[in-house]
Amino acid sequence: MQEPYQFFSLNKRSDWDKGSYYNLHMVDGGLGIHQTEKHGVYKVIQPGEMNGPEHPLDFAVGKGGKLFVLDEQAVVWSYDAENQYTEQLFRQGHELFTGGAMLASSGDTLYVADPFSERRMAAYSVSNSQQVWSARDWQGSPFYPLAIGTDSQKRVYTVIPLDMIIGVNGKEEVPEGGRIGVVQWSSSGEPLHVFQHDSLRLEQVTPAAELLKRYYTAVNTAGTVYLFDTSLKLVTCLQEDGRLSAQFSIAPKGAFAGLSIDTNNNIYIGDSRYVGPDEEDERFILKFGEHGEFQAKVSGFRGRTDKLLSGSRDWMYVLSGETGEITILEPQPRTLELPETLLPEGIYLSSALDTRSTETEWHRVQLEAAIPDETQVRLYYYTSDRNEQWLDNEYTDFSEYLNNAAIPLRDKLRATRDLWSEPITNPRDALLMNAKGRYLWLKLEVVGSERRSPVLKRLRVYFPKESLISYLPAIYREQQDEGRFLERFLALFGSYFQEMEEKIDHISKYFDPDAVHGQYLTWLGSWLAVNEDESWGEDKLRQLIRQAPDLYKLRGTRQGLVRMLQIYTGAEAYIVEYFQMKQMQEKSELRELLSRLYGDNPYCFCVMLPQDCIQTDKQRLIIESIINDQKPAFTECKLTLLQPWMYMDMHSYMGINTYLSEPTLLTLDQKSSMPYNTVLIDLDRDKRMDIHTRLGLDSELE
Repeated sequence: MQEPYQFFSLNKRSDWDKGSYYNLHMVDGGLGIHQTEKHGVYKVIQPGEMNGPEHPLDFAVGKGGKLFVLDEQAVVWSYDAENQYTEQLFRQGHELFTGGAMLASSGDTLYVADPFSERRMAAYSVSNSQQVWSARDWQGSPFYPLAIGTDSQKRVYTVIPLDMIIGVNGKEEVPEGGRIGVVQWSSSGEPLHVFQHDSLRLEQVTPAAELLKRYYTAVNTAGTVYLFDTSLKLVTCLQEDGRLSAQFSIAPKGAFAGLSIDTNNNIYIGDSRYVGPDEEDERFILKFGEHGEFQAKVSGFRGRTDKLLSGSRDWMYVLSGETGEITILEPQPRTLELPETLLPEGIYLSSALDTRSTETEWHRVQLEAAIPDETQVRLYYYTSDRNEQWLDNEYTDFSEYLNNAAIPLRDKLRATRDLWSEPITNPRDALLMNAKGRYLWLKLEVVGSERRSPVLKRLRVYFPKESLISYLPAIYREQQDEGRFLERFLALFGSYFQEMEEKIDHISKYFDPDAVHGQYLTWLGSWLAVNEDESWGEDKLRQLIRQAPDLYKLRGTRQGLVRMLQIYTGAEAYIVEYFQMKQMQEKSELRELLSRLYGDNPYCFCVMLPQDCIQTDKQRLIIESIINDQKPAFTECKLTLLQPWMYMDMHSYMGINTYLSEPTLLTLDQKSSMPYNTVLIDLDRDKRMDIHTRLGLDSELE
């Protein structure tokens, strides 16, 4: 047999933390690349697919992701994208609103704002299309809705000019300095609050019709209202108490439309520019932080945005006015890029592994990792008898240099690039060639894909170097080729023998029920003749294996049966044997009742368990099997389930299925009642309590 190896192991967080890692973090008990959620296309709904609206003008998202789509004829369609089912909510010619209406939805209510209709604001039930409420005036004058939004409390918000006049042409217009505000309406159509700020004023007289499609509004879960002015490219955030929480401008040039807020208060605004047929489409949805800091472009979607909504689970819905398509975006896991390389990867630099012996020949490395397809792990190593190395024109402690957070990773990679070995790809078990020295350092490059990342669970480095070639004649130990083929070939068998020897050395762990699981636990139970059933579960099976030696001594006894049932059910069984009933059966008035309940056979006993111990027929069969296996061979058993209430003249046991509550007056009928001082006594027991006191059996009411 080979001499035992020594090894260094990285298998828990404290081990990995001795080194430094970049774009990596602990996940699922191992080391993986940082990931985040980015929106990607879940489904693109074409107008023809909906089998109804040919030219969608507006839409809203209802409960369960159902879409409500408005077309040019003012027809509203309900479309279930998952089941591809379409139905009409409002047919052509309804005259409730026009094709210029704006939709919003919350719960089972569809809200419609229309500046061209008599009903400027209305709520409809989506179940029967009936109007719930409508509004035309605000503060005594007709209002002009410019945008609409809802929150989770079924409140609706409309952007309106707070100052409006009738111009010389008889049309509605906003005067110079006129205010723009957001009105909050209750679910019953009552105005609750007006969100406004002095900065939301128009610089010149503007016809109200020219303000359409200029404003968009959205509300977050905390009740903060967001207003986006596409003309000024200005986002204003107003808290529920009316205070201004943030206000920022969008720097990029171009045209924008749509506004949505996710559950983390990130702000999304769409690009609505026109792009020619020969131009590359670089229109993205822009993502901003809560306070207006630009974060990223939503790379999962390219195209024109005319309306942007957020749904449940932070899904986004995008309407393109060019094609009439509605694109559904879902948050999808994305691997973060390492800033130094702009690749979805992470790098780990270990501290020095010190053998405290110079010229140590390192043997091999084993890596336990989950490596999905299209990902890989590359391992580099460097060995030396000295910890100080010549780096950046000076001698420095190599371990300290690698783990110095103040030194940028780019500088570390540049300064050490000539020291590392050739990479070993996915080194589940690999030899360390020409690795000689007291110290060993490791560099791990964890390369992920766009959505997936390897996870490093455990890494072991073995030393000193041992080879089966040492057991061969001297002629085989002569290294005649640089590749040392024979040594590397025998290393395959050496690894197998080493693993086998380690299993033999640690064979005792397979006999510990607390250390094994799955099929090994079942196998261990078979050593003790434990017939495992999947309904037992591992926790109960471990208890059974631990107590098996004692249970075998008690087999066939009352105590052994109670303990077995308690392991399986978690409740203590109540057992009644014939000798306990024998004295009471001598009374003729109780003989028939006791025989019916407990039987009159001296070789028969009764096992009673709470009702909730047996939920299925399979559990009942297992309990009956346990009883048959543990009872004496010449006896019979009757299994009874105790209901969680009391019946007179049936199985009623204090503390088992019968409980004493606070004293109350018991009314027997409309004219009689039982007083508080009524006592249950035990006949022939000197009126002592707590000894078989059962109504109708051995006690009476006096």
